[in-house]
Amino acid sequence: MTERKASFLDTWKFFAVAALPGFLSNFWVILRSPNFLNTNDFIEWAVLASSLVLLCCLSQLGIKPGYMQEVTDKGVNKRYSALISSVCVLSATGLLAGISLVCLFKVLNYFQLWKNTNVLFSLPIFCLTTNLYVIFQTDMRIRQKARELAKLSIIQTMLSLIIFEAMLATGFDFLLAVFLSSGISNGIICILLFRSIKIPTKWNIDSIFLTKALKIGSFFLFALLCRYASDSIVFSSFKWIASETVGGYLGVSIKLCEPISILYVSAIQMAWGSHVYGWIKYSIHDLPKLSTWASKILLYGFLLGNIVAILMWFFLFRDLSFTYLLPFVVMTLSRVIAFGVLTTTGYGQTIQRSYVNGFKINFMELIITIVLVPLSLAYIHWSVCLLICGLLPWTSVLRVYLHSRAVINLRKFESKSNPTTNTF
Repeated sequence: MTERKASFLDTWKFFAVAALPGFLSNFWVILRSPNFLNTNDFIEWAVLASSLVLLCCLSQLGIKPGYMQEVTDKGVNKRYSALISSVCVLSATGLLAGISLVCLFKVLNYFQLWKNTNVLFSLPIFCLTTNLYVIFQTDMRIRQKARELAKLSIIQTMLSLIIFEAMLATGFDFLLAVFLSSGISNGIICILLFRSIKIPTKWNIDSIFLTKALKIGSFFLFALLCRYASDSIVFSSFKWIASETVGGYLGVSIKLCEPISILYVSAIQMAWGSHVYGWIKYSIHDLPKLSTWASKILLYGFLLGNIVAILMWFFLFRDLSFTYLLPFVVMTLSRVIAFGVLTTTGYGQTIQRSYVNGFKINFMELIITIVLVPLSLAYIHWSVCLLICGLLPWTSVLRVYLHSRAVINLRKFESKSNPTTNTF
């Protein structure tokens, strides 16, 4: 157990190092933003970012967990047909997702529900390169290449900042510069990853892999879509139902909480994904303790996130009252940490190779979010809405935790009944 924890911490360390340049880049962008944006721009930034996450997730078709399972089952040396198939499909769907978002926000602008239109031109390249980066990063993760990812992350950050500052210097719109510089730098890193992986020159689409991957990942995809859609409902409600001031506070708080999400929670999630398949295969009965241990690490991030938010507010947004900002920061951090804990407690679905239960749980949360968030914001008070938004994800965490414990208890019973049974 100690050895597995040490291995996890080592992987988390390298994913955190890999995320550090992104964190610094994000911090630099936030540092520059008050000179270019007003509070309404911040909530539009949040709505756009959540929409991009939602559409990119949809366009990835759940292939990522299917690809990780394929490499686990067949081995690293037999993964190329699956990787080629994933690259081809995700390139097409990513481009389509970006174009769809351009059309959506153009319609909203036509009805005077959206102001920042210049940024829309960056969305197709952003979605395309994001999808490519996801599959290449997944390939590196499953092969335990965290060190290489850390080095490439530094290069990507430098490229992104250079492009971003060059765009600002030549008069580009701020949000356009943010997303376009990210898309271009992602594309350059994808080229470097492509060259380092040394994919064979003969390209064939593996329809058998795609069918299996889509089947494995479909409910995983639906569960993620429900999670991201819930965030979009929250941000959109504050954008179009709350006052511009209240919406602006949420937009700023999201920027204050992004560093802890990037550097801490996402790194733990990626480390968990790198190890959980091996733990299931070789030490399945230790999973509950490992899950509890990793979840506690995530919970510490709530306190750390508040400290980071206060420091960033002090240096960047002192013209806004932190008394009003704090409830929005707490709500945002609560949702971020809950999403991380949802990952570390969801091992039961990975054992079963079925994400149907997770989809049902997340779908129920989405329905409740659609009903309660707009109604509480429109007819009660924004503080009540914040309480609902902050606590609701934890009901899903509890249900996923109980499901995982039931799965592991069933496996223990099966092992006692038939000691020769393979538990994976």
